[in-house]
Amino acid sequence: MRISRLGSRLHTPDAGIGVVTVIFVMAVVSALSLTAAKLTINNLSNTSRDRQALAALATSEAGVSQAISYLRSGNLGSLTCQEPAPGAAPGPSCQGSAESWISAVNPKQIRLDGSAGACLTQLDCSKIWIGTVKPYAANCPERRATPPRACTGTYRIHTTGLSGNGPSARQLAVDVEAAPYPFPIGVFTEALSGSGNVGIHKMSVFSNGCIKNRQRDDAGGSGFTFDWDSARGRPVLDVVYDQPATAHTTDLTTTSNTVCGDGSGGQRIHKPGSPACNLNFKYDQTGLGAPLTAGDGCYGAYVRADGSVYPTSSYFGGNELANYGYRPRGLTDAQYDAMRAQAQAQGTYNIATGNVGSVLTSLAAAGVISPVLYWDNGSVDLNLTTIPDAYKRAINNDLPSCGTRSLTIVVSGPGNNFKYSSGNTSPYIVASMFVPDGTLTGSSGSNTIGTVFAKVIDLSGNPDFYMDQCFAANPPGGTLDVEVINWREDDGKDVS
Repeated sequence: MRISRLGSRLHTPDAGIGVVTVIFVMAVVSALSLTAAKLTINNLSNTSRDRQALAALATSEAGVSQAISYLRSGNLGSLTCQEPAPGAAPGPSCQGSAESWISAVNPKQIRLDGSAGACLTQLDCSKIWIGTVKPYAANCPERRATPPRACTGTYRIHTTGLSGNGPSARQLAVDVEAAPYPFPIGVFTEALSGSGNVGIHKMSVFSNGCIKNRQRDDAGGSGFTFDWDSARGRPVLDVVYDQPATAHTTDLTTTSNTVCGDGSGGQRIHKPGSPACNLNFKYDQTGLGAPLTAGDGCYGAYVRADGSVYPTSSYFGGNELANYGYRPRGLTDAQYDAMRAQAQAQGTYNIATGNVGSVLTSLAAAGVISPVLYWDNGSVDLNLTTIPDAYKRAINNDLPSCGTRSLTIVVSGPGNNFKYSSGNTSPYIVASMFVPDGTLTGSSGSNTIGTVFAKVIDLSGNPDFYMDQCFAANPPGGTLDVEVINWREDDGKDVS
């Protein structure tokens, strides 16, 4: 009977429920484990994709930095790609079969590891092209506003950042404004020394010192004169400021070649108690000038296309000089530091003058349009014949065929002077030259195209300084200030 009851207990209808329950629980646990594993894998994949997307964005931002560096070592005139209208495809000016900063179809490709070559799938890489929204123009209405404002160009940097083997890419569109650092664009000196003939062509002179040996521009003689436009009965126009090229000083200007004042056969062109208008020098301005009046023969002698007139005063003081961008030493310490850093990166910092030619030749071959030569370890004596022809050209006012290569030359430090010689036949060196703490001497009739800022300019070498439309539209890259004004992603998703 015990065996029979035991046997009947083993064969009850509920006997299989426990087994089924165990199997079900195990299945649920397995399913949950698989789901958890799947979620973990997906989360890991999402995390990986997020990392790749962030890396791609960082790579795209690095491309923006590369483009800004290019602008500061290049030239605005080389940016010929016209930025397309919103929603439109890049036009013919943005095409090109070769890799280029201005080609939307074959953009510049830069690997972040520093190696050369095109982008590869296993590398972080940027593809970059630059469109011109508004080209820089040296002569703009903003210069004549009250107070004056800088002339700027606006450019859009397009970058695509690629990150390794991942599917992610990020596109950025960054707008930048570019303009030369603020300084008087022409020939500036705190003081002039020596006596000699100096030729100033299509630009003006700015100074805090006495200007001696100023002679009539229409006389065709020696002395301190500006080119004369006989057809219009006035000096030729200053290319940058759209007014007759002339001399502006916070001190005084005299026709004497020996004294800073009256005597030795010369006179001050403006004197206290004398008329503010000197008809022989109707465009000059000095610290002894005064407001002009309509009908005096000087007021509004030149009328610009926009109806504004020059001059309205023969007085020139500190505020007037500041309106042309003057500051002591020409630039800020930070701006000189930026130039020094650029020269260090290009291998042109405190370079031996005997090596200048070979180094610049190598830079030109590498596509560097506008390098910086920077010395702060002593005075420099440079023979301009050592400058390769890549950074020289003839006078050019035909912008469509304009050459865009140029130099920025800095010799800084107390008592550090810059003397250059030769170069008195075309083609001429193209440069902005800064000697903020010493004397600049162009000996043997040396000729240059570009701007000068020097504490002292020695005229005994009879130098000639030229400005032309080409230089005005294409200031050297080393003098450019580039500021980001707008930043956005071109898309909110991964792009291929």
